[in-house]
Amino acid sequence: MEAEALKTRLNSALELDNWKINNAYKSVSVLAIYWEDGDVPGFEEEARQITHFFEESFNFDVDVYAIPSDHCHRKLDIRINAFLDDHGHQDDLIIIHYGGHGDPDNDTDTAQERLSVWTAHREGGLTVDWSIIQPKFGQVDAQVLLLLDCCFAAQAARTNKKRIIPPNMELVAACAMGLKTRLPGNHSFTTNLIRQMRSALVGNGTVKVSEIVNSLAHRDSGYGQSPVHFTGLENGTICLEPFDSAPADENMARRELAWLTLRISLRDVVSENLISELIRWLKARPRRKVSKMTVEDLVQSTSSLHQFIHEDARAVDRGPKLCQLTPSGQQDVAVAWSVFKALLADLATRLQLAPSMMLRSAPGDSTAFDGARIMLGAGPDSLVALEHGFSSLQAAVQRGVMASPDLISSREALLQAVNANSTKELGLAPSLDLRLKAHFPPQAGLSLKTDHAPEPATAITSTPKGLAIEHLHDGTSILVEYKTYDQETLRKGDLERMQERLQNLAELLQTPLPADFHTLQCLRWFHQPEKERFGLVFKPPEGSLELVSLKELIDQPNLGRKPTLGQRFAIANYVGEALLKWHRSANWVHQGVSSHNIYCQKSGRGLEFDYSKPFLCGFEFARHISGISQDVHVEDFDMNVYRHPLRQGAPIEHHTKEHDLYSFGVLMWEIGAWKLINKCFDRDSRESISPRKMRKLIRSLMRKELGHNMGLAYEQAAIICLDDKFEVESDDKAGSNLSQAFEQKVLGRLRAGLMLD
Repeated sequence: MEAEALKTRLNSALELDNWKINNAYKSVSVLAIYWEDGDVPGFEEEARQITHFFEESFNFDVDVYAIPSDHCHRKLDIRINAFLDDHGHQDDLIIIHYGGHGDPDNDTDTAQERLSVWTAHREGGLTVDWSIIQPKFGQVDAQVLLLLDCCFAAQAARTNKKRIIPPNMELVAACAMGLKTRLPGNHSFTTNLIRQMRSALVGNGTVKVSEIVNSLAHRDSGYGQSPVHFTGLENGTICLEPFDSAPADENMARRELAWLTLRISLRDVVSENLISELIRWLKARPRRKVSKMTVEDLVQSTSSLHQFIHEDARAVDRGPKLCQLTPSGQQDVAVAWSVFKALLADLATRLQLAPSMMLRSAPGDSTAFDGARIMLGAGPDSLVALEHGFSSLQAAVQRGVMASPDLISSREALLQAVNANSTKELGLAPSLDLRLKAHFPPQAGLSLKTDHAPEPATAITSTPKGLAIEHLHDGTSILVEYKTYDQETLRKGDLERMQERLQNLAELLQTPLPADFHTLQCLRWFHQPEKERFGLVFKPPEGSLELVSLKELIDQPNLGRKPTLGQRFAIANYVGEALLKWHRSANWVHQGVSSHNIYCQKSGRGLEFDYSKPFLCGFEFARHISGISQDVHVEDFDMNVYRHPLRQGAPIEHHTKEHDLYSFGVLMWEIGAWKLINKCFDRDSRESISPRKMRKLIRSLMRKELGHNMGLAYEQAAIICLDDKFEVESDDKAGSNLSQAFEQKVLGRLRAGLMLD
């Protein structure tokens, strides 16, 4: 299911509501400014020429403003403030053009500072201190393009107090500081600016500001001077595209009148980092005519599986081999391979191709396999079956490799496998690297602990539970998960063990992991003994910083729109897959699976949340399975209701993977019923119910509601987790048989619901 998770990740990021790009403006508003009583009439004429160009060629909203002679500075300030109020919104663009005289502002007798000052006449007369007005543009959410056609224009970028080019502004000045520019006419800055923009629009369909500046500086441009370019934008330069002549409503903007299919080949295996790079690339400069981008399929080459199964002699690296798998692992792969070959032969028959052409290809030649995947003539059912067969084969190989005895107990074997090219091609390197760090943590090295706890710009009166968004003084934001303790209840050595465990956990969570682990990446951790708490600092995910726990979404319906049937299956499936990944790869138990520790990210606008990408957090006492669990007496009913009966109160057993899966079963009930489990117990029950009777009541709730809400398969999967009906009689050190049983008996039932709406 990794390919499916990555495809969902791509499509979620490519939703138009999530695009933050320089040329995807909802509106563009132009204001051209000149002096009402200026001494050169050509400035007014050029103001009207440039607004006419933007209106006719781009369909932008345009206006002109003549600076009056009485109270000129105050009235211009009022006009700019009103313009910003009307057009300074998120995803808007403001274009300001000034044509007129500039003052050198260099009178040493009055200690002038050569800032941006506009004048009505070449010598003397009325003035406006533009350097006072310009910083106001930094107070709006819109982006700003400032075009200054005046003498000494570059002085608009000069200040001695604070940044006068805000981070949302791009400035093009007709000339450098201390220089004069040409008057209106055939060789003026504005005339040549219009000429270069019109040429770019005809040739490219767009106008990029930085390219126009370069064109104006060319000796053949006809301008004869070098304009000066400043930008505060993080993502480069502003790109102007024409709007449709008739404004489109939301439905028109999203209409699909034609489709273009591309095939993008990658020379590396698909990973979370590569997916992030692809998202940035695809969203960089989409044309306004593009209404939607969707990843229809994500296909990975079968050549690596072909080489693994046939033990191709040419693949001479130190990666895992089929012969090194356990007998049951080899049998599992053989069965999956036979099924895949049968599906492939059936497809070949449907396409009226000779099966031998596809099945007897040379080892390592994946042309037949990859080609068969995109032959649409066989019909969608055959292709879906073939893809399922390929996914099953891939999963069998991964299960077998992860259960290989050498890759459980040998540090050297893990090191060799992690660095082997074949391991990377099979998509197993991240999982094995995680296992290496979990089983054999480094004895020495750089600790992720920091002595400097983050200092939020806004004081927090109490320690939050779960993830907290901390806004720092430097304007950045981080995610922090706080973990409190009571100093008076700690025994000797407890604090040191907690810090050691937290360091190991931070190192694991720092590992770049595939999307189907559904975890945030840890950056560092800190200890605040005066507040009796630890903190894990996480890298915020791409997109919205607003993360809300599943508990809050269920308990407070006004926070977000309720998920559909298919989305509820997706939440349960993806959390279950994440739990399986941690059990199988790191051999760690979580010990805190509950709706409190599942977070969903807000997507787009309104009340929409991305239920396809839940994050598994709250690794409170997560540990390697061979470690000693945190056997703390807990009387918190709201947490005990998720715990296995043997782990409630004063635990009589160490925490096991089965205990995690019990908690997951309770979580499945909450997702299916969209209710909190603790709300099903009255006050008397909360105080007196025994752990055994609690499980019995939860089981009856599952049989009463889950079948109706989610279907019989979902109900059966939840009860299997609650009652530990995995039927595993013996297992290896990695718990491979339990993991496989959970994958088949629980996740297998959930995956069928992913196609539902």
